[in-house]
Amino acid sequence: MNKFGKVYIDTLDYWARAWAKESEGVDLTFARVGGRTSKAFPNRENVDFWQQTGPEWVQSYIDWRVANTDWKIWYTPEGAPAIELGLTPIFAGVPVKMVLDRVFEVNGDLVVVDLKTSQQTPTSTLQLGFYKLGLKQIFDIDVKYGAYWMARQEGTSALVDLSSYTEEKLEYLVGSFDKARKAGIFIPNTNNCNRCGLTEHCQFTSKK
Repeated sequence: MNKFGKVYIDTLDYWARAWAKESEGVDLTFARVGGRTSKAFPNRENVDFWQQTGPEWVQSYIDWRVANTDWKIWYTPEGAPAIELGLTPIFAGVPVKMVLDRVFEVNGDLVVVDLKTSQQTPTSTLQLGFYKLGLKQIFDIDVKYGAYWMARQEGTSALVDLSSYTEEKLEYLVGSFDKARKAGIFIPNTNNCNRCGLTEHCQFTSKK
């Protein structure tokens, strides 16, 4: 760390080691490519994009953490840091597997944070609501706020009050989904075609 509080690590080496670990045994030849074409990346956000941009985002996250010293990683009662914290709470009799990217303690309040690399900040906070209730069920703790850390914006979205998410609401959502799943009822959501890997088989989308 220099006198300005900036932390320097070899992000290229860090990224290379993490990439090698996560992609070991995975064939990326036909990996799905997202994003838009640009002058810098005419082939959209393919492997080349991630190899160049990934280390930059790693450094951006480090810089954000250093600049926000009041955001401290929360530890579970067992002493585990809440980093990629895996939980499996049960709603409406259905186990719901979730991995929480981060849980911070900020000036006495807990904030659950999901790390995003997408272009747009999600408009829905339901994911954060699930995390809030998962933490409540497993650890009996109350989380008041949630946020998304947006890599392309180099910081967090505005804090969202998650108090409106109750166990009754999530029981209803999960229970309804489970009934539809068991009945084979799957209604297309054409607002999320860009995220779907089955568009080539779907008659309701133009995203082929």
